[in-house]
Amino acid sequence: MVRYEYLWRRRADRGALTADKDRPACIILARKTEPDGWLVVLMPITHSVPAAGELAIEIPPRVAQHLGLDAQRSWVIASEANIDVWPSPDLRPISGKGDSCDYGFLPPRLFRTILERFAEARRQGLAALVDRSKP
Repeated sequence: MVRYEYLWRRRADRGALTADKDRPACIILARKTEPDGWLVVLMPITHSVPAAGELAIEIPPRVAQHLGLDAQRSWVIASEANIDVWPSPDLRPISGKGDSCDYGFLPPRLFRTILERFAEARRQGLAALVDRSKP
């Protein structure tokens, strides 16, 4: 997980090129591009209770605490993602961690659940992707 300037699809659809705030996001996929670049898929983490039709996974409190997130309930929104270059210019330092942008790794079981939910959203045509990899 990283701190990232995540651009919500609804905001991108209104013409925005930047996010309204930085937030935790989890990197769920990475693909090598030629000659030496990478593309990543990042999913947002939010305190907002998921809306109807959103596929989301709640982050267990112990995992949130281990990663250094606050005590509020948090969800990974699995029906939305940004595609970006790596390393992204939209990475942001985490308050209190110097220049570090990473929170750490999600537990494997939770990570698999997120991947499965994203795959389900893609199959159902519910995955809203915002491609930020082009300048």
